[in-house]
Amino acid sequence: MASTNSYFRSVVTSHLETHPKLAYAFLATLAISATHYAITLALYDKAVHNKSHQKTPPLVPHFLPFIGNVPWQFAWSPIEFFKSSYYALLQHPVRIRFFTKELYIIQGRENVVAHLAQTSTSNTIFNASFLRQACAMSDKAVERLGSETEETPKYFERKYLAAAPLYAWSSSVIHRYLAGRSALQLSQRFENNLRARIEAHQALAVPEGVVLDNFLDFFINDVTAALLDAMCGKGLLERNPAFTGAFWAFCDNLPTFMKRMPRFLAPQAYNAREEAIAAVADWQTWASENFDAKTTPLDEDGDDPLWGSRFFRERFSTFVYDMGFDARDMASMELGFLFGASANVTMNTYWCAIDVFKDQVLLKDVRREVQACKTKDKRDLRFDISKLIQQPLLQAVFAESLRLRCHNMFIRKTTEAINILEWVIPKDRFVIAWSTPGQMDSRVWSGANDIHPVDAFWPGRFLKYTDKSESAQFSLAGTEGSWLPFGSGANLCPGRHFAKIHCIVTLAMMVESFDCDILAGPGDLRVDLSKFGMGVLGPSGKVAARLRRREIKD
Repeated sequence: MASTNSYFRSVVTSHLETHPKLAYAFLATLAISATHYAITLALYDKAVHNKSHQKTPPLVPHFLPFIGNVPWQFAWSPIEFFKSSYYALLQHPVRIRFFTKELYIIQGRENVVAHLAQTSTSNTIFNASFLRQACAMSDKAVERLGSETEETPKYFERKYLAAAPLYAWSSSVIHRYLAGRSALQLSQRFENNLRARIEAHQALAVPEGVVLDNFLDFFINDVTAALLDAMCGKGLLERNPAFTGAFWAFCDNLPTFMKRMPRFLAPQAYNAREEAIAAVADWQTWASENFDAKTTPLDEDGDDPLWGSRFFRERFSTFVYDMGFDARDMASMELGFLFGASANVTMNTYWCAIDVFKDQVLLKDVRREVQACKTKDKRDLRFDISKLIQQPLLQAVFAESLRLRCHNMFIRKTTEAINILEWVIPKDRFVIAWSTPGQMDSRVWSGANDIHPVDAFWPGRFLKYTDKSESAQFSLAGTEGSWLPFGSGANLCPGRHFAKIHCIVTLAMMVESFDCDILAGPGDLRVDLSKFGMGVLGPSGKVAARLRRREIKD
């Protein structure tokens, strides 16, 4: 080894002696970089120790003056980056510079909560990028949605963040649809659809059950289909039976679209997206042509069998008929909504099923909670849902899976100067917060003994014992700013209640109906980091499983 190092030094020395200009340039670069780092470090320390109550987040020290901060580890291991890097230890906002761009990174749980509570920050740029790049909406339609001069179809009092009028109005409609009585009706339809699909599943028809080469197929073909039927009625899937496959391919390739990968490098992904958009457009055109306000039957909530939900019928009428949006652009918008309403919740439910079925002790305890909520005999899949979703262990499984696998990036642009506690961020700046640092902080989730590592699945993190109860109770106390799968404050996800019902009801029906062998080792259960920052991460590969009828002993 010593001889090798000596040889290397001699080669370098010889090369520099032969090319003195290169040597001077190299030394000058080192001197400039070192000086620049020393200056930025001094300024950083001065800003951090500033006692003022109106401080500007300091610029992170860096060596390269024209390149800025290059966190290489983030590119290949973002979770480890937030667990162990310099950034993971920071408890205050910072600025980073990357070429000519400057970003404000919010660190520390109290600062993150304060950031997410802001209502004067805008997410329009993200919405526009998602609709244009991922959902293939036309530039004209995206520009209209982001225009400050467009008038909303109806007046509403409170805007959602500092969004453009149509984004704000659309968000308020989505909030209404996914909350209150509307969400209750959606949950009931989903429950009935899923029960019918599980009771008819082929795994229950043969004693040995079936082996699924990809366990995720069950969630695509049955769980997602049950949800789509609940939201859109039967028309979407009956007219387009292959939609669930195309839709999930679209969801799975979100990074492909957001990174603007050329079509020739991912033709299957782009073809799946076109197939999904065409299917949504076909369903909506068919529904609009066949719906008659005088003759089409409506239930007490205004839902009908063609559109499924009043939500879709009224959105289509407003955007297409009243405002003149193109029907294909409307299909792109609704494809984006279906992604937001189903992709993350379905993936988290998939992980919960894996975690429960591969742990026989946990499975036994989960079944005990589920059986206590049944309303009929042992083989019937009807539950007291209000009681079911309040079961401590089921809630803990749901929450722990999200903590471990849901990694969100909250990016906003300031529309005016804002204060995040004692830190000031100027107008027209991009501000980013991540859920990962808090959710992977061992000081919050593991304690001093670290018996249950922060990167391991353990529902007990959310179970607490109190003086009033002998049994453990589900609790989120003390996790504010450290558990952010649904955001917080002004960013709180409107579908969080339905997501919980979806996951727990699906899990309850599965553990009651099936015995399941997860045919995969720990290496097969790694997450796919390509979607980091975009919600619940999927598996890095296929996970096989055997489903068979559950043997219930009297």
